[in-house]
Amino acid sequence: MTETVLPCGPEAAGQARRLVAQACTAAALPADACDSALLCTSELVTNAIVHGRSDVRLWIRTERGWLRIEVGDDNSRHPHLQPADDGALDGRGLFIVDLLTTRWGVRDDSIGKVVWFELRAEPVIG
Repeated sequence: MTETVLPCGPEAAGQARRLVAQACTAAALPADACDSALLCTSELVTNAIVHGRSDVRLWIRTERGWLRIEVGDDNSRHPHLQPADDGALDGRGLFIVDLLTTRWGVRDDSIGKVVWFELRAEPVIG
């Protein structure tokens, strides 16, 4: 699993998407899985920037039909799915992650927390 430390700033989401796109291409994952991974990565990195105060940590792993992305920040508070107000401009990120991924979760680590997701994604052969 590769680990990258990204600065806690607006450029982090774009940097994370580029790294995930490279991993998807290297693993020959299908376009729909890559698109889902990019959107979900962007959501998690944005949450880490908004709710954390230090660098964002990103881990990417591809393994025999699975893609796993982990995003860590220094805030130990776990995110939860919450109903979004119809008129709200934000608050839907975890719903998107829940909808597009095979599974997701949160774990504590020595710095704060890590939010992760996995996608079942068989490589495109041919």
